[in-house]
Amino acid sequence: MRLFKFRLKSKQILSITEPSVKECDGILNPANVTELIDAAEKFLSRNLENVNVRDQMTDIDIIALRIMLQTWLEEIKKDPAYKSPPVQSTAQPVIPYNCITMHIKAVADYARMSFPEVWSLPITEFWKLFRDAVIWNYSRTAEGIEQLEHAKAMSATEPDREKLSSNPAIVRRQKNGK
Repeated sequence: MRLFKFRLKSKQILSITEPSVKECDGILNPANVTELIDAAEKFLSRNLENVNVRDQMTDIDIIALRIMLQTWLEEIKKDPAYKSPPVQSTAQPVIPYNCITMHIKAVADYARMSFPEVWSLPITEFWKLFRDAVIWNYSRTAEGIEQLEHAKAMSATEPDREKLSSNPAIVRRQKNGK
């Protein structure tokens, strides 16, 4: 499991296991400042005994925690195992309200887990399951498969040489020496 390192104002460096989905949500997407403070405190104190993190944290610590955690998570998420395909289906209706737990529901349904079980997952495990849930949901329809193929083509960084070599136009050019 990955460790997140954070320095408190007391110069103490904390090494904490990766955050859960709920901890990330509370720190990176808080409804208000109180939720942010509570989430930061729970996250930091999870691995500490007999330390009152709230007494050792300043407002600057909380802001620094949020920035450092987000940067750390963005670095981890560069791994393709955690990225869901950037599919954009035109058949799905536009939802007039922002559903902030849709990603939790997708993983809960896919993995047959309860919401509390999904919230307690380490964030990297959640990302893997979410990626698979998106792929599985799209792969159930012909349009979804088309969207996945389009997303794969858009995210490709190198040409598919095998597919190109079977293209009749390219085969003709190779025979003609062009």
